[in-house]
Amino acid sequence: MSKNQEIIRTTSLPSDTTKNQSIKLLTFNTWGLKFISKHRKQRLKAIADAFANPTTKEEDYDIIALQEIWCEEDWNYLNSICSQRYPYRRNFKSGIIAGPGLAILSKIPIEETFLYRFPINGRSSAFFRGDWYVGKSIAVTIFKSHQPNTLPIALLNSHMHAPYGKGDSSYSTHRACQAWDFAKFVRMLKKAGYAVIQVGDLNSKPDSLPYKIFTVEGGLKDSWNVLHPEKNPSVAEISGMSLEDQITYAGVTCNSRLNTWRTNRPIWEACRLDYALIDDINVIPIKAKVQFTNLLPPPLSCSYSDHFAYFVEVNINAASQYVPLIKESPPQEREKVYKELIAEIKHYRRITIPFQAIWRKCHFLTSVAIVIGMHIGIVFVADVAGWISVLFLFATTCVIITGLLNGMIWYFGVRSESRALQEVQAEVEDAYVFLKEHLNEIE
Repeated sequence: MSKNQEIIRTTSLPSDTTKNQSIKLLTFNTWGLKFISKHRKQRLKAIADAFANPTTKEEDYDIIALQEIWCEEDWNYLNSICSQRYPYRRNFKSGIIAGPGLAILSKIPIEETFLYRFPINGRSSAFFRGDWYVGKSIAVTIFKSHQPNTLPIALLNSHMHAPYGKGDSSYSTHRACQAWDFAKFVRMLKKAGYAVIQVGDLNSKPDSLPYKIFTVEGGLKDSWNVLHPEKNPSVAEISGMSLEDQITYAGVTCNSRLNTWRTNRPIWEACRLDYALIDDINVIPIKAKVQFTNLLPPPLSCSYSDHFAYFVEVNINAASQYVPLIKESPPQEREKVYKELIAEIKHYRRITIPFQAIWRKCHFLTSVAIVIGMHIGIVFVADVAGWISVLFLFATTCVIITGLLNGMIWYFGVRSESRALQEVQAEVEDAYVFLKEHLNEIE
């Protein structure tokens, strides 16, 4: 393990977790964007202080999974202030700028960590969005058994690609492919004998394709739905609820008007994006609720983040109770998900990839022709007036830079994205063919 990936361990008093059977887990998107997130320093400091000095027993979490910890100074404060209560801490590194923003605070000893960077994660041309540059990933943390003879926990924490609009800007195909990678990891870890929990800001609503992949292909259950089977309202039902009921009965963590950073959002945009999805055979949820809904004290008087946090308390089965077999979803459900995912990828490859490739390639080739022409033309304009040649040189430089950038995006970015999409499509088609053959054998 490299030095910058070292798990931080500090000495502290014996953890309460060693005395309790259940584990209290919190996942929280902290909105830690530098220069963009308002009152970032004050809010992140308040969040860290709340972790280090809980006011109630319920708020004394055993594991905390964080997203959008993108500033080193914020992590340094978290790391120092929480060192006594959380002796095991990890901040994950990836990408060109900032990193994936994923971090873990834990009372339970961390045995091993692994960071998997999504191969399909936005486009390098969308520099103003940043998802590609921060290296969105899955942070896998393997914990030691918190009780003698209990299953070790495998926690998968992530902040998936965000939607930025409709159509091409929604990045729905990217999130669906990321969900497919998630499901692969979940299935492998379940077979390896771990109690699997998937958490984070997954940027996917409960009726979305990624969510179906998590639950149908990955075989995970939504801890909120397990504990609140009657509290799984539709978008229309959520829109008709009071703001308080949206949180209490629908588990809304994002775009709630009770959040001071989202007061102007349409009421129908309130939704759940933050989850704790569990292997319900070996992980039994006890309690779940939305937390950090209160406001910071004056003079800020604002919400802790643009998301609310999600809390779940779970019991982990004993190793002797481990069920090694994957609990498969009904074949009809899996077949439907496979077809939907294949159709999603094919549509993106048929429409978006050619569009991105063609116009960027044409821009590059046109820029080459323009630069050659301007080099020839400068010979003639230089005799007319000296200052015109300066403008020609400036214009030529701009054309070279933009053309070269688009050429590199076309040759390295779009082509790489296309191949990664082909690979996921092939994997899904393999699974689909195997499923059909299995159904034929049964018949």
